[in-house]
Amino acid sequence: MIAVVREQKSFLISLFFIALLIRACVFFGYLSRDNRYWQVDSNTYNLVAIGISQGKGFCLPDGKPNFYRLPGYPLFLSLYYKIFGVNTKNVLWLQVILAAFIPVLIFLLSLSLFPQNLILAKIASVYSAFHIGFVLYAGFFMTETLFIFLFLLFAILFFRSFKFFERKNESVAWIPGQARDDGSCELSYNKKLNLESQFLPDPIETSQDFVWFQERMGEQYTREELREYVQDYLIETPEQKNMQRLLLAGFFLGLASLVRPVGQYVIILSCIILLFSSGRMGDRLARCYAVFLGWIVPVSFWLVRNYLLLGTIFFHTLPGGHFLYLSAARVAMYVHDCSYQEARDILQQEVNTRITEKEVRVGHGLNEIERCHEHEKLAVHYFLQRPYLTMRFWLTDIMRASLSLYSAELLYLESGRKNIDYFKKDRTIWSMFERYIFPETSSWWLKLLIIIEIFLYLFILLGFFAGFILMLSTHANTDVWCKVLPFMLLFIVISLAGGYARMRLPIEPFLIILALNFWVTYFKTCFIKKKSKHVV
Repeated sequence: MIAVVREQKSFLISLFFIALLIRACVFFGYLSRDNRYWQVDSNTYNLVAIGISQGKGFCLPDGKPNFYRLPGYPLFLSLYYKIFGVNTKNVLWLQVILAAFIPVLIFLLSLSLFPQNLILAKIASVYSAFHIGFVLYAGFFMTETLFIFLFLLFAILFFRSFKFFERKNESVAWIPGQARDDGSCELSYNKKLNLESQFLPDPIETSQDFVWFQERMGEQYTREELREYVQDYLIETPEQKNMQRLLLAGFFLGLASLVRPVGQYVIILSCIILLFSSGRMGDRLARCYAVFLGWIVPVSFWLVRNYLLLGTIFFHTLPGGHFLYLSAARVAMYVHDCSYQEARDILQQEVNTRITEKEVRVGHGLNEIERCHEHEKLAVHYFLQRPYLTMRFWLTDIMRASLSLYSAELLYLESGRKNIDYFKKDRTIWSMFERYIFPETSSWWLKLLIIIEIFLYLFILLGFFAGFILMLSTHANTDVWCKVLPFMLLFIVISLAGGYARMRLPIEPFLIILALNFWVTYFKTCFIKKKSKHVV
C-alpha cells in the first residue's frame, strides 16, 4: 500500500487541499457566524478543556472531577488553548485541518478492503470530500471529526490484518532465513506438509498484495521500494506483520475510545470477529490478544483514574441520564399518560427519591457512578414495564439514525434553533420524512441542498443493498462484507436511545465504499458488454 500512496501522492495531496478548501469555506462563510458551530454538548467539553489547559486536570470550574464526559476531545482542545489561549471559534480551525485528512484515510480504507480497485478508492475518497456530513461536522464543536479520524486509522490497520476465508492451498508453513547485507534473503520451507500438489506455493505469491505487485512488474521501481517489498514479504512472515498491525489498530481504537463512548463495544466485537477469522485457534487468540493489548494501553490511565477516585472501573457516567431521559421518558409518557416533558419531570423526581432513600440506607452520599447506576435501574424498571413499547421506540430510533439527513442540522440552525418535539405521542413515521420532503424554510439553497442529499443518499443505499444481494447470490466479496457489516450494525444498534444522523457518521465510509463498489462494477460491466458488441 505504501507504494500505491507514493504513486498516487499527487492525487492525495490534491484531494487533501480540495477537502480543506471546502471545509474551510463552509466553516468561515457559515458555521462561524452567529455561533452556529456551538452545539448542546459543546459547553461541557469547553469547560473541561479550559481546566486542562490551566493545569487543573479533568475538572469542572467548581473543582470537582469530571466523570460525565470522556477526556479525549477536551485534551485535543486544550492543546490549542494552552498555546494560543481560549477561543472556542479559532480552535475549530485545527479540527477543520484534521477533517481534511478523512477523505485521504477513506482512500486507504478502500484499498485495504479492495486492494485491486484503485478506481473505487479514488471515487470514494472524492465523494467523501464533498459529503455533507463530513463537511458540516468538521466545523461543529463536537467529537465526531476526531473520533472518525482515529476510528478510520483503526479500521485501515484492522481489516488488513486477517481474512475470513482462505483457500486451502494458500496455507503454507515457511520459515524466513537471515537477510543478507544486500537486502536479499533465503527461505527454508517446512517439508512436512501434506499437499496434493507436488509444488509448494511461493509464500510471497500467496499474499494478497502481491497480485497488485505482479500487475505493476513492468514499471521501474526504486531501490528503496524493492527493499520495502523484501522487508514485507521475505524477512518478516505475514502473521508477524498482522500482529504489528493489530497492535497498532488497538492503540488507535483505544484513543478513539477516549473520545466517544463506544470503544468498549467495538473492542469486544473486534475480538469476536478475530475468533472467527481464518487460521489456527492459537493464531486467532494471538490476534485477539494483540488488538486488546493495543487498546488497553491508552484507556488504562482513564480507567485507573476513575477507580482511584470512585472505587469502580468505568468510562463515564453519561449512560444513566442518557437512557433515563431520552429513552425511558418516552415509555413513562404512556405509563403516566402525560407529555414527554412532564414524563422527564416525573422521572427526575423518582430518581431523586431513590437516591435519597439509598443514601439514608447506606449512611453516606452517593458518588457520581452510584447515581448513574440508580438512573440506569429506574430506566430498566420502565423498560420492563412496557417491553413491546420499548422495542418499538428503539426500532424507531434505529430507523431515524439510518435514514435521517445531515442537512437536518442546517434546518435546525436556519429555524433559529427551534426545538422539535421528536417524541410527542401523535407523531407519525411519515412526519419524519415530511420534514425533509417539505422543509419549513424559505432558503432556496437549503431546499436545493436537501434535494441533492436525498438523491445521493438514495443512490448510495441502492448500491449498498444491491451489492449485499449480489454478495448473497454470487458470494462475491464475502470476506469484505463479513468484516465490515458487523461494525455497521453495531453503530446503528447503539443509536437506540438517540436516533440522530451523526450516530451513523463513523460507518458512513463503509457505506460509501460498499455502495460505490457495486456501482463501479456495474458500470464497468456495462461498458465491457457495450464494447464487445461493437467489436462483433
